[in-house]
Formats: sequence, structure tokens, C-alpha cells
Amino acid sequence: MRTAAARQDLELRLFDRRGRLLFAGAPSSGSVRDVELEQRATRTALAGGRAHDSTSDGRIFVVGIPMRNGALVALSARPDVAAAIGILNDQALRAGVIAGVIGVLVGLLLAQLIALRLRRLSRAAEAIAAGDFERSIRYRFHDEFGALAQNFDRMRRQLRRSFRHIEGERDRLRLLLERLHEGVVTVDQTLAVQFANTEARRVLGTRLDQGDQLPEPWDAFSLRAFAAGLFDGDASLAQAHVRPDDERALALVGIPAQPEGDTVLIVLDDLTEQERRELAEREFVSNAAHELRTPLTTIIGAVEVLQAGAKDDPLERDRFLAHIGREAERLARLARALLTLARAHAGQERPRVETVPLAGLLLDVAEELRPREGVALEVECPPDLLGMINRDLLAQALRNLGENAVKHTWHGRVVIRAYAAGRSIVVEVEDTGVGMSAEAQQHVFDRFYRGRDRDPEGFGLGLAIVRQAVRSLDGQVELESAPGEGTRVRLVLEGARVREEALA
Repeated sequence: MRTAAARQDLELRLFDRRGRLLFAGAPSSGSVRDVELEQRATRTALAGGRAHDSTSDGRIFVVGIPMRNGALVALSARPDVAAAIGILNDQALRAGVIAGVIGVLVGLLLAQLIALRLRRLSRAAEAIAAGDFERSIRYRFHDEFGALAQNFDRMRRQLRRSFRHIEGERDRLRLLLERLHEGVVTVDQTLAVQFANTEARRVLGTRLDQGDQLPEPWDAFSLRAFAAGLFDGDASLAQAHVRPDDERALALVGIPAQPEGDTVLIVLDDLTEQERRELAEREFVSNAAHELRTPLTTIIGAVEVLQAGAKDDPLERDRFLAHIGREAERLARLARALLTLARAHAGQERPRVETVPLAGLLLDVAEELRPREGVALEVECPPDLLGMINRDLLAQALRNLGENAVKHTWHGRVVIRAYAAGRSIVVEVEDTGVGMSAEAQQHVFDRFYRGRDRDPEGFGLGLAIVRQAVRSLDGQVELESAPGEGTRVRLVLEGARVREEALA
């Protein structure tokens, strides 16, 4: 076995069943020993199994073979394998270092790419937070970040549509609030004005811009305390009535903040004109009762005088009958005016229209007018001009305008004219009378209005009847006047003209 060990360059060791060494043979190059490796192989072989193992560096290989009465263990030194393994380890280390460096570089590149894309998302989010919804996000890669960028850009477009819709609704609401007859003011918790329409500025008597502090326009009422009370947790709808002076009256309504809101709403309603109108209507009732009582008393008294014997005297009889006639005409005019105004204002049914020759209508109205001496009354109208109108309504409007014109014209002329303007008919009543001031022109068509330069004995209903009658005819009323230069009232009846070919 020593010859075989030397020839095969092996370390041969033979053990009996108890693990005692019976024989040892060394290779010619020298002894090959690794105690731990040898013991593991011996135990395996003695247990009946074959063992083969090597050191971690591959320098020594061991084989354990079970024998009938023991075990044979052979160890072989392989420096070439160890050298190859060393080379492989060096190459693996070098490859690992290179792979690590490449991995670090790739990781840094990916990190920079991710950071760049995150910065783009961050800039886009900052732009959206600042209200800029036009900055889009480009996504070139269809990876997770690409899907995130795509969803983010879709969200941006949806937000842009939503905010544009909200801005449109806000603009429409602002336009609506600006057109309201009531004043509207919104303030935040610091009592800074967030919005105020034109009527609110007029009522409060100051110019209010966004961010201005809510003013204190009245001495007897604290507007700021009224607004501050609306921010209380248990605040409900609040109302107040304010009289800044003897002539003005205001109604305030405060709407508290919503649970998630930070502004309150104050509505200011100027009741001055409403109270003035109510006073005017009360005065009208009183005046109408007085006017009715006076002619009725006069008529009754005249009748009693006539029955007492004045009827036998021709001069006294004619004088009292004329007086009765004038007072009866006054009563009839008042009743007719009230009835016409009520019917025109109710508008429960549209007036019936028919083909009416305008020239004949204007002449009939002119015959009823009694201008002052020296005032010429003229009618200007083509004889063949026809209109689809309600004769009674137009006649009543022209009659009121004509009576108004002759009453305020001391010299010159009064002209009633009609002419065609496309499919419309235009009817005008023009005079050279005293005219009207700018203030009177603003209210002359209001019911019960009697200006200083108007007839103090009238009822303030004549021109109101004109306006309601023309509205019932789907027309418009235009007024041109100046003090001392006369007045022209134009009635534009759209679509009322009858074409000649329609009659053929």
C-alpha cells in the first residue's frame, strides 16, 4: 500500500472497526493531512457509507470507503485545483466589485430619474395648488410612475373642468347679485368684506372693496355687532329694522355661517321707496274719498236747490245743470281711470285684436280733446294705414296722452300722429307745452305719482294707464321731454302693422 500511495500521490490510511489506525502510507511529495476532514470521512466510512469531501480552498480532497473489517481513507493534495479556485475567487471578487459599482451607478441613475419625475410631479402639484391647471405632465414610460403621471394629469384636467364650471357659476352668481334690488354683503370672521354689490354700496353710502373692514354707517345701530353675532355657534337667521333718519328705512337680514363655512351673508333692503309708495297709496285713498265726496256733495246740493224751485228759473237751472254735468264727468273720469288700470294691470286674458284704420281712430280721439284757445290740434296719419290692435286700449292710451298734452300746452300745437316703421306701428303725441323735469320723467309712469310740475288736481293714473295699456298690446313707451321745450310720447307697437298684400 505504501508503493500504491507513493505511485498515486495519495495519503492512504486504513482503520479497523474500532477506528484504530492499522496502516498509513504517504505520497512521494510528502504527507497530506487534514485532521478534521479525515475524521469526518473515517466516521462516515466506518458507519458503512462512502464519504468524499474537500477543504474550502480545494487543496485537499478526501475519500472514505467502508471495508469488511474497517475503513480506508484516501487524502489527495491538489494545488492546481486550489490555484484554479483561487483564480475563480479572484475573478468572482473582481466581477462582484464591478457588478457592485455598476449596480451603484445604475441605482444612482434610477434614483436621479425617480427624483426627477417626483420633482416634476411636485412642481405640477404646486402649480395646481396655485390655481394653474394648464401645466401638463408628460409620461414617456408606461411603468408605475408613468401610470401615476397619467392619473395625475387626468386629475388635473378634471380639476380644470371643475374649477372652470365653478368659476362660471360664480360669475353668474355675481352677475345675479349685482342685478338684485337688495344689497348683499358677505364678511369673514375678521369682519372683512369679501363681496358687496352695487346696491349694498349705495345703501351703506361707502365704497366697499374686497378686504375692506365692514363700516359703521349708522349711529343708532351697530352693523359690525350685528355681523359678529352671526358667527356664534348657535346663531340663527337674524332680522333688524333700521331707520338712519326720518326719511329712510332699511330692513336687514343676517344669514349665519354654515358649519364648514367662514363667511356670513347680510341682505340690506331699502324700504324707503316702498314706504313712500304705501304712503302715496294711503294718501290716494284719502284723496279719492275726498274727491268723491266733494262732487257727490255738490251734485246732491245742486239737485236739492233745483228741486226747491231753482228749476223754474232758466238761468239758475242751466247753471246748476252745467255744474252737475261737470262733477258727473269728473266722477265718470275717475271711475273709468281706476277700472281701466285694474284691467290692464291684472292681465288675466290677452286683449282681442282686430284690423283698425289708424287715421279714423286718431280723428275720433282728437274730437274728444279740448285744447286751450290758440293751441292748434293736428292729426298726421296716412289714410290707408291699418294695424292689428285692440282699439279700446289704444284709444284709451291716446286719450290720456292727448288730455295730458292739451292740459299742459298754453300755446303752440298738439300733434297726434301715426306711421309705419317696418312691421311696427309708431303712434306719437307731441306738444309744445311746459315739458317735464328729469325727476318727473323717472316717475311719471308710476301709479299715483303727481310731481310738482304736474296737475295738482289729477290722480296720478293717466300715464300709468298708458303704460299698462301699451304693455298689454306688446308695445313700448318712449318719452322725450325737457322743461320749457314740450313733450313727445312715442308708442311703438311691434308687429302690429297690416301689410297690403295680406288684405288682397
